[in-house]
Amino acid sequence: MLLGLPALAEMPPDIIMGDARVIDADILIVSGKRVILWGIDAPERSQNCILNGNVWGCYDVSKRTLEALAGRGPIECVLTGEPDPFGRRHGVCTYGTEDLNAQMVRMGAALAFTEQTADYEPQQLEAITEGAGLWQPGAVFEEPWVWRRGHTPGGFR
Repeated sequence: MLLGLPALAEMPPDIIMGDARVIDADILIVSGKRVILWGIDAPERSQNCILNGNVWGCYDVSKRTLEALAGRGPIECVLTGEPDPFGRRHGVCTYGTEDLNAQMVRMGAALAFTEQTADYEPQQLEAITEGAGLWQPGAVFEEPWVWRRGHTPGGFR
């Protein structure tokens, strides 16, 4: 019955392409599918950070950064892993040859999420060294995954 079907290992990865709509600081909708950016984690909507002793809307900065990166034209997302309990997929999204996930971390708009992968640790070291975004002098924040565990049911994005 399965004769003539290619082996599952030979099938190409799930790839979606199209214009992106940013719905969160690390979540896009591309071709009607919700994509959580793989290997990174950005501040949550109701999460505030502190900058030089004042409340700072780090979520808004991160979301605007993703809007600027993803809004330049059609992007491509390579989906990875199984859907989460809400049916959402993780993915690495690119504009041309530029990895948007890596750029978010490099610009200090998101953190490397090492619970998924170590792929973006070099970009996080660059952001720390440059004092970019969340890593700028005077900025204080809680890692988004830690913040979610204390503020959202199940810790889901």
